[in-house]
Amino acid sequence: MRENDSFAVSPGSTGGGPGRILVIAEDPWARDTIRVFLSSMGCHCVMASSIEHALAKLGQENPDAAIADTHRTTAATSPRLSGLDEICRRLRGRIIIVTGEGHDPEVAALIQKYSLPRIWRERLLQDLWDTLNSLPQPSSVVRRVIYSARLIFDSFLQPAPAGIRISQPAGRRFVYQAYSLMVDLALEPSQTDSRRISLVGQLLDSAEPERQLDALSVALQGPKGPIAVASTNKFGEFHFELDLEQNVKLEIETAANQWISLVLPRQEWFQRGVAGAA
Repeated sequence: MRENDSFAVSPGSTGGGPGRILVIAEDPWARDTIRVFLSSMGCHCVMASSIEHALAKLGQENPDAAIADTHRTTAATSPRLSGLDEICRRLRGRIIIVTGEGHDPEVAALIQKYSLPRIWRERLLQDLWDTLNSLPQPSSVVRRVIYSARLIFDSFLQPAPAGIRISQPAGRRFVYQAYSLMVDLALEPSQTDSRRISLVGQLLDSAEPERQLDALSVALQGPKGPIAVASTNKFGEFHFELDLEQNVKLEIETAANQWISLVLPRQEWFQRGVAGAA
């Protein structure tokens, strides 16, 4: 499997933020990171790659709030600034600005003019959800539909050949199924830190083997909210490095606001496997 990057998230509250979010970002990394994170929290994201695009979406989609990443808006032309001003005016009190070091003075003036909440780009995932929760509550609520996937294969439950005694391997493989969707997971000690687990997975459709399952949101959910988020690559693959933690679920968005949920095993098996391999 080919690995895909994931983004660590600081656990926080999972309750009640805005439901329909306009995400404005020229940078593809910022757009995808915000989309995956908010989708994992039950928000519907309306994506815009420019201020001009966002103005068109604003009239069509009627979002509850907006997040504007100004970090890559290096050419702060008058039309762009006036467009951002228009968005701030129409979504007064419901827009968050993401900035980096050396942001444009005109953008700073808009932040002051409308008293906009601001998030530093380096702390995007740590601060985004709490900042969204501080905004006025939405007129629309997006409801996530979650289907439970059942475990159909566990490498630890496969019997050894007759008369052969083998030691328990440190790694473990699972296959889960939800309708025609199959999720193949491999968990093993991280190669860079023995205290962490490497999780590599692939999503497949047994009914349509040629189906493209790329750019789907994947989230590791702990008791306090998302631990990390990622997207599938063109092969339907994803990768996480995670700390030992109890009660972790893996959730994959297979369609708009529809997710499948997989309960991961408790971590005692991993600690025993590492001790046995040492």
